[in-house]
Amino acid sequence: MSYTVELKDITKVFIERSWGTLLLRRPIRKTEALRGVSLSVERGEIFGLLGPNGAGKTTLIKILATLILPDGGSGSVCGYDLCSQSSRVRRMIGLVNTSERSFYWRLTGKQNLNFFAMLYNLSGVQKKKRIDELLELVGLNEKADTLFMKYSDGQKQRLAIARALLSDPEILLMDEPTKSLDPLAASALIDLTVNELASKKGKTVLWCTHNLKEAEKVCSRLAIIHKGKVIASGDLQHMKSLIATESFYQMSVDNCPIEKLQKIGITPLRRIHNNGHLEFEVKAQGKDIPLFIKDLVGMGINVHACKEKPVELDEVFEKLVSHAD
Repeated sequence: MSYTVELKDITKVFIERSWGTLLLRRPIRKTEALRGVSLSVERGEIFGLLGPNGAGKTTLIKILATLILPDGGSGSVCGYDLCSQSSRVRRMIGLVNTSERSFYWRLTGKQNLNFFAMLYNLSGVQKKKRIDELLELVGLNEKADTLFMKYSDGQKQRLAIARALLSDPEILLMDEPTKSLDPLAASALIDLTVNELASKKGKTVLWCTHNLKEAEKVCSRLAIIHKGKVIASGDLQHMKSLIATESFYQMSVDNCPIEKLQKIGITPLRRIHNNGHLEFEVKAQGKDIPLFIKDLVGMGINVHACKEKPVELDEVFEKLVSHAD
């Protein structure tokens, strides 16, 4: 298995000092932002870092971007050690910083990219070609000569992605990329990430969010971070398997007395009558459903439909977090 990111037991403690701690000898406050975080990200996948605000997601992103050092543990990016080879790590990553203050408001989009390209030692024809390619990729050709201050939130996010791609990095670190975007702009950004950056360009993406629906739509695998710890990781199907051995099934049968269903072990939930049919939900293990259908048919009750009700990510998240507290 080829991993672009490997972290093992990463810890980070922030120490808060003030005049009170220095002059009045008040106790120094410590905040454990990360407590033994371990995870692996495969090459070319969109990996989600999912958790509520304050869970430690942004701290982890900053460590991967080599903006801050971990206090403990070890990690590598594309085979380079996070601490001892940080300069090489920085060549492998592109941080999509959504802060508007990280751009020059009185410069155009192209002028901003031109400035940051020089920081990557791009010059001449190579620089111009790279900037033109990226403006085309993120759909900002027509806005290239517009002042940054006149960009919409979605256009600012797209320019941030273009900036992160200037050095053609292996990995993109995207911290709350759809924050404050309207639904159309968020959908466009997701489409760009999934279909262009990951599928066509082969980029590895770490998508950091607290939006559950967004994570379910974008990420092939994810890790749930809570209070500085990874409490679960894997694909969505694996996540669902962690919270229950039983599932909900939606069934439609001939209209019949509830007592008949109860005789064969079916306890119908949320039942309604619709066009002469009895529609209900039942909680059961998958292996029991064929037996239920066989017993129903044996009693002369026709089964018109039976399908498993999908488990939502927010249900998985809520149960895993509540169990971790």
